[in-house]
Amino acid sequence: MRAFDISIGVGNGYTSKQSKSGASVGSDVLERIIDTYPELSPLWLLTGRGDMIIDLEKVEEPTPDYGNSFDELLEHKIERIVARQLKAFSDKIENFPTLTEISKEIQKNLKGE
Repeated sequence: MRAFDISIGVGNGYTSKQSKSGASVGSDVLERIIDTYPELSPLWLLTGRGDMIIDLEKVEEPTPDYGNSFDELLEHKIERIVARQLKAFSDKIENFPTLTEISKEIQKNLKGE
């Protein structure tokens, strides 16, 4: 991990710390990784989907379309995560009682029913 940290220009122990804590890496670090290792698929790096390695020698295949910029990739990834979290939150709210239902339940309990 130390050799990798040095190769992408991050502080000693950065990769180990991020890995152990399950933390995310910043877009600046992701850009360094892609700049240092151009054969590494940005799509795979961000999503875990597709091939990890891009064969740079294959000229007959078009370069994968990753969007207009790295920031665009991150933006789409964030949008998908937020949409998924909003849906999960919305599903929980649908099952949550309304204030009227809570009020009726409290009044019922106060009356001893």
